Amino acid sequence: MAGLGGDEGLIMDDATAGAGRRFAVLGSPVEHSLSPVLHRTAYRELGLAGPDGPAYERHDVPAGCLAEFLTEGGGRSLTGASVTMPGKPEAFALATEVDDTSRMLGISNTLVRRPDGSWRAENHDVHGIVAALRDHGATAAITGGVLGSGATALSAVAALLDLGVTDIRLSARSPHKLEPLQALAARSGATVLQVPWEASHELLEAQIVISALAVAGARAVAGTWGGRSELAVPEQFLDVLYDPWPAPLMEVVMERGGEVVDGLEMLTHQADMQIRSMLGVPAAPVAEMLAAARGELATRA
Repeated sequence: MAGLGGDEGLIMDDATAGAGRRFAVLGSPVEHSLSPVLHRTAYRELGLAGPDGPAYERHDVPAGCLAEFLTEGGGRSLTGASVTMPGKPEAFALATEVDDTSRMLGISNTLVRRPDGSWRAENHDVHGIVAALRDHGATAAITGGVLGSGATALSAVAALLDLGVTDIRLSARSPHKLEPLQALAARSGATVLQVPWEASHELLEAQIVISALAVAGARAVAGTWGGRSELAVPEQFLDVLYDPWPAPLMEVVMERGGEVVDGLEMLTHQADMQIRSMLGVPAAPVAEMLAAARGELATRA
């Protein structure tokens, strides 16, 4: 699948990369976000931290307010942003230029200001999911499952397709919201099966399963899964949640000996690609970023 991560930014000299530039994570809610920890750790490890180096903030931007925030609000001086929900469709819509993955999905999680002041939108969620799963041994797979129906679930389908999955099972509380996911899979030639919400545990029969549920929904499903005496165990199970740890559904899979991948690994890999685009560096220090984020999570426990 073309375009995972999009084009990298112009490679700049380490001494000038990010100098004096402001970045931020935008969404609602964002007070829990670990993106500031990840990006600031990268600045430090890359030797860019300091009063003249790049800065990274967080701003709560509700649904429907992203364009206004970037043009008339506190985001006017930002040179780049990580965009979380609910702003991913808005980020795509306001951009003048988009990468291939954004164009395919209609959602973006990264904005980089162009020289003329307009925005380039990129989607690195797909890369983050693929890279995190590959870290845990995922290679070629035939079957995959996605739990949930939002923007991240759409990226999860794209990630499964990138991993070579040709048989995709989907389940969501509101089945009609699965239409974009089904359409994406069908356009790529994959077989699509919609699994009833009350039988969502059947997704675990797939080789790779991704949960894109919010905490409340995950806890409800975990209650039904955990009560079953027989439950299949996928080869890899990725949950986009990272707080609480372990996430409710991950805990169920872990108790049965399954290989689990948490959302913090996904977040770190997509932050790596964001930093490459925002600062024009060849790579970010992924291991150090992940360790710093895990350390921050431990202090919240």
